[in-house]
Amino acid sequence: MPNEMKAIADIFYDPTSKPDAVAQAGEEIFLTTYQALPSERDLNNHRYNSFVESSTKVKANLASLPPTQGAAKRHSFRVYLQTQQWLDNDSLNPARWGWVRDDGGFLIPVKTTDPIAPHSVLI
Repeated sequence: MPNEMKAIADIFYDPTSKPDAVAQAGEEIFLTTYQALPSERDLNNHRYNSFVESSTKVKANLASLPPTQGAAKRHSFRVYLQTQQWLDNDSLNPARWGWVRDDGGFLIPVKTTDPIAPHSVLI
């Protein structure tokens, strides 16, 4: 496991990492942090399973659920950008790595691009 985590962390140190690789590495980190089974490699499925498990308890703790894939992806992008800035790589565009500029030009974090609920629930 330590070698796998180092390989994942190395993606955040690599100035040439692609967004897909950063998103996948971030998801792996979240799956490990939230103690997903080795056979469970999808963060949304793990979130659902954690929700089902939590909802069967007397006092459900929804705050302990892992993030959605979309939220984890945007968070991972911001972590990658911050890591690259710490390594003096200031050439990256924040808009590509989890940020958007507001009307005043200030950077605002993009928390997720997921819809608030499935379309079938919203209609």
